[in-house]
This record gives sequence, C-alpha cells and structure tokens, in this order.
Amino acid sequence: MRVERRILLSRTGNRVPPSRALRADGHEVEEAVNGADLLLRADSEMACVHGPRGALVLVVAAGLPVFSGSEVLEILRRLRWDIPCVIISGAPDGVEHTRARELGAVAVLGSPLRMEQLRGILRAQAGPGSVAAHDERVRAGAVS
Repeated sequence: MRVERRILLSRTGNRVPPSRALRADGHEVEEAVNGADLLLRADSEMACVHGPRGALVLVVAAGLPVFSGSEVLEILRRLRWDIPCVIISGAPDGVEHTRARELGAVAVLGSPLRMEQLRGILRAQAGPGSVAAHDERVRAGAVS
C-alpha cells in the first residue's frame, strides 16, 4: 500500500480517534500524547538529512496539555518549519480560531471532528510534497 501522507496526530478528545480512519485511507499516522511530544516527533522528522520523510501534516487539538494547538503553531513558526497544521477546536469561532489562522494553520476544524472535512483538507495539501511524490523522486534518483 502506498502511503499518502505522514500525519503526526495529537489526541483529539474524539470518542473515535481519527487515527484508524486515516490509516485506512492510506496515511502513516503517529500519535502524540501532548504538545511537547508532538514537537519532539516533528523535530525527529525535521532532523532527517533530506527533511521529513515525504509529506508531513500535523493534526493538533487546540486544548492539548503542555502546549496548546496555538502554542505548537507558534513554536513551529519560530523554528521556521513549514509544516502544514490543522487545528481541532471544540470552542466556537473565537480567539483560538483567530490565533491559529494568524499563525498559519491550514484549517481550524470544530470538535467533534468530521472526518470528511479532514479528508478534504488532506487532499488539498497533497501534491509535490506528498509521500508518493517523494517516493517517485527517490526512484528517479533525485533524492536519496
């Protein structure tokens, strides 16, 4: 099975975690327990010689312990890591949504999460940075 995206996923508070559905859709999913764990996993990806192994997307719950979704975004931007982030927030449009958008979130979704919304966002993020495209570049000898 070809991996579409690599997704670092924080615990979202959904009764049914989206990780199972994302894996069924062909994504490689790693789950983080809090904001610090998410950043450590992203750091591990960014430390690879050629950057992250293929495409990487973060799906972050707004109310994470240790670092909130907005705090994770702020740290990523300070490090100048251009990793697409989707924030999941149980709060209605407000301060968290505005802050996440100002920090460059590709989307802010409500909770409970609707998988069809997340799937649409992930499709929109596909392209030259996708894992499948990365694999093609490796086969062509453009990347090792």
